[in-house]
Amino acid sequence: MATSIRADNDTWSAKLGETGGPDTRTVVFFCTSNNQRPYRVVEVPRSDFAEQGDLDRLDDDELRDLFAATVSMGAPRSY
Repeated sequence: MATSIRADNDTWSAKLGETGGPDTRTVVFFCTSNNQRPYRVVEVPRSDFAEQGDLDRLDDDELRDLFAATVSMGAPRSY
C-alpha cells in the first residue's frame, strides 16, 4: 500500500512515532522532495496503529486524509 504520497506539490513519507498520549501515537510526515519543508504531525489512536505495518497498509486516500489533519512540526493550530 502507500508509504509515501504527493501532497502540497511535494512527496511525503509517513513514519509511525512513539510519542503521544496514553491512547495515541503520532504519525510524522517527512518531506522527501524538498528539505526546506518542516515535518508534519498528527495523533492517531494507538489501538489502530500499534506498529509501522498498520500505517503501511493504508491506501493513498487514507494516507492523504491523515496528512490533511497534520500540523507543522507538531505545533498547535493557530485560530
